[in-house]
Amino acid sequence: MGQTQSARDPIATDYHPTIVDIIQVKDLFTVVSHPLPIELVDQILDEAEYWAHSSVEVEDEDSVSISGNKMYMRTMPFALPGTEGDLKVAGTAHVARKIAFQIESKDQGWSGEPHNHGSYRGSYTWFDAGVENVSPDPIRKKPIQWTSRMIRCNHDSIFPDHDHPPVEFFLKAPLEPPFLPPPTHIQRNVHAGKEWRTHIVEWHYLDSVEEGSVEAMDAEDKGRGWKSLDGSFVRGLNEGDCITLWMRARFSGWRCNIKRAKIDVYWAV
Repeated sequence: MGQTQSARDPIATDYHPTIVDIIQVKDLFTVVSHPLPIELVDQILDEAEYWAHSSVEVEDEDSVSISGNKMYMRTMPFALPGTEGDLKVAGTAHVARKIAFQIESKDQGWSGEPHNHGSYRGSYTWFDAGVENVSPDPIRKKPIQWTSRMIRCNHDSIFPDHDHPPVEFFLKAPLEPPFLPPPTHIQRNVHAGKEWRTHIVEWHYLDSVEEGSVEAMDAEDKGRGWKSLDGSFVRGLNEGDCITLWMRARFSGWRCNIKRAKIDVYWAV
């Protein structure tokens, strides 16, 4: 389910099966003496979190200050050829299962509220997630030639190179800069934190936290928006969507600093 943690040491590298691996495992369940129904096979793989996966990481220091709103990075279109191998299974519905964010960041390192120092209370620098569609439609046309500029640039249209048409990104839903951290925000920075800190946040398709619940209050204590734990963001993703990471800061003196971020997206095959 949805998780969060703070750490100064990098997390261990996990094994991530390829689409070919997943298809081979599914085939094994159908050639045994008593084949399992495909619905049961899918359920087993979901329970094991045996999912396809794509990953994008950016290491580049950046910051925004008072009333700042800036896109730091975007993922490649999720669950499409070229984002995890080149195998496309006709007729297979790719469904998002989990998003894992790693964000190394801090605020300005000081404030006039010493009672909030070291906590997430009264923190006015944070990170939001958005969703974009891509044009030309990568599902129906040949795969886009993905470049580093397309990961970082927040322009609506980007020319990959002279041999390919421009790629346009469209917000799937309005993403107005919020005045304060909204219930859907990914993570706030530690209030007046002087050291870089890595927050690891996972959103799961089965998350179902409700407003006012113990889990919602726990999320608030950890610097997260409770609604980011209701699962709606992950369940709402469609094949070909891009996830964007946004830096936010409010009020005079506040600064959101970021050093590195990574977004991993997992989906069922």
